[in-house]
Amino acid sequence: MFRPKTVLLTSLFVLISSFLFDIQLRAQSREATNLIQKRFEISFGGGWGLYGMKNINKHYIDEFAKDVGIFDDHNDNGPTIFGEIGYFVSPNVSANPGVTYLHGRIGKKSILEVTDYEDPNKIDSLPWEGSLTTTMTALHLRMKYHLPVENIDLFFSGGTAWGFGKCVLKSTLKLPEGSISEKYPYVAQGIGFLASTGASYNLNKTISVGAEVGYRHFATGDLKDKNGEIWVVEWAATPQKMNLDFSGPFILGSLSIRL
Repeated sequence: MFRPKTVLLTSLFVLISSFLFDIQLRAQSREATNLIQKRFEISFGGGWGLYGMKNINKHYIDEFAKDVGIFDDHNDNGPTIFGEIGYFVSPNVSANPGVTYLHGRIGKKSILEVTDYEDPNKIDSLPWEGSLTTTMTALHLRMKYHLPVENIDLFFSGGTAWGFGKCVLKSTLKLPEGSISEKYPYVAQGIGFLASTGASYNLNKTISVGAEVGYRHFATGDLKDKNGEIWVVEWAATPQKMNLDFSGPFILGSLSIRL
């Protein structure tokens, strides 16, 4: 079954890509009036993306957490923050090392009915709150091909990344005498790649604003706890090792400064 967010981002990606490709064809016969002369470009911005998270969503949430009432939703989307420094090796090609931060979170609040062991006829209603948070900090390097046309810079990019992922399960039970919290952090690393297409508008000779759409494949190896033990969901249909998968389409906005 297709999800509305997936269809929306995919359709947007195809639409913008087709638009930029059409502009590129028409721009080949036009001379750019604002050629890049400065070598460095600092960019930062943010946006939103869809996440795969197949193992966690299918084997942990669907086959276990939903059945016992821990979580109801999938961890399948979230915000993106990034920053990078571009160096123009030519007027049309730049190398862009940078950092990307991805975040996803689901949570649930409920009331637990707990029987008093000393008085079986007494039942307490205790607030409970749980959360599952996934993050990744990825060091990326991408190459961008620029097509400057007047005050607009069209570009296509592709690159690779090394990601440091973390997943934290947290549970808090609120008692009359205080709260009891438990936290289970897991970490993993992995290599990935990304590709995008977009455009930026030059506000002046130094500052520009831009937008891009693309696809990334950011996945990690098996998640491990602080003792090096792999997180395995034993209650699934068959035991499954958990990992992080931030793969999916994304959309970003940015502000750039040329130096």
